[in-house]
Amino acid sequence: MLQPSEVDIQIEVAVVKNRLDHLDEHLSNIREQIEEVEQRVMRLERTTYMLLGGLILIQVWPSLQGMFGTL
Repeated sequence: MLQPSEVDIQIEVAVVKNRLDHLDEHLSNIREQIEEVEQRVMRLERTTYMLLGGLILIQVWPSLQGMFGTL
């Protein structure tokens, strides 16, 4: 069985480092995409709560008018 030479080992190490660099780059891109999605979700949550608050206000508006109209 042939033993790998020092050059063969250095080439393999270089290939593995190159792959790791690419993986790190892809992971960074994925992290950025996740952060963007989190920001969008937070904006949607804010909008949803604002809309829900508006709907609740519309629902109770007649009661509020009646309560404050009698004061």
